[in-house]
Amino acid sequence: MQAVYQGRLFRVLHPMTRSRTLYLLCSCMALVLNAQAQVSELGITGGVTYYIGDLNPYRHYPKYTSPAGGLFYRYNFGNRYALRVQGLYGRLEAYDRNSPDTLQQIRNLHFRSSLFEGSALVEVNFFKYRSTDKDSKKWTPFLFVGLAYFRTNPRTRLNDTWYDLQPLGTEGQGAGENASKDPYRLDQVSIPFGAGLKANLGRIDIQLEWGLRRTYTDYIDDVSGRYADPAILNPLAAELADRSEVDDPEDRTGTARGDSQTRDWYQYTGLSISVLLTKFTECDALYFRRRR
Repeated sequence: MQAVYQGRLFRVLHPMTRSRTLYLLCSCMALVLNAQAQVSELGITGGVTYYIGDLNPYRHYPKYTSPAGGLFYRYNFGNRYALRVQGLYGRLEAYDRNSPDTLQQIRNLHFRSSLFEGSALVEVNFFKYRSTDKDSKKWTPFLFVGLAYFRTNPRTRLNDTWYDLQPLGTEGQGAGENASKDPYRLDQVSIPFGAGLKANLGRIDIQLEWGLRRTYTDYIDDVSGRYADPAILNPLAAELADRSEVDDPEDRTGTARGDSQTRDWYQYTGLSISVLLTKFTECDALYFRRRR
């Protein structure tokens, strides 16, 4: 009975009252949906990677950059913070022969490796930033830091054939005096950190970033310790472990092949484009028209 009475009462209300009531409901829905629309983004990224280590301790851009790209998902926690989950594929490489260092040229090693990376990154915006908030900034610098799992597989070329280096144990892993030394792992963890700039174009966000990866391995390039005795290596491993082209080279067994006191790094610089996952509704449009 009460419901019937309330329905009749609403029908006799002035049309303006009903219009305002409908507008209020739409406004509330718009606020909720607008907040949801800003939460999630899906995007693609493309750029370049390069490596820093025993075969490239000094030189960066543009000598050893390689194309890279991937996908990411971003979850925004308000205006200041976001969590980004990202998958990245690229390549790392370096060549002693291209180094200005004479000792590196004599060593004459090189490597190339694919790079697979999965990371979780926390982003901190300098300014209040929301993709659909009319009162916040349309651009902001940001910092990021996180944790990444990555996998590499260093290879080298001999007579137009590429060989995987890790199974060969080029520094004597698993042979002779190093029989108790296991081969290095191809999958590792790293700490990504860096900075960037993001800008909003409606439902589209554009982002430019530069980031380093601090790793805990010195074998991205297969070079770290000392030259092993060629006698304990198989013929292929012995040939790939010492690529010096100097005539009648001295016995290098036990001498430094790399710097085991440092760790390898790699870097990614990229441009990203993301799109908001929730579309505007008619109530959203009504809400923003009335605000103007």
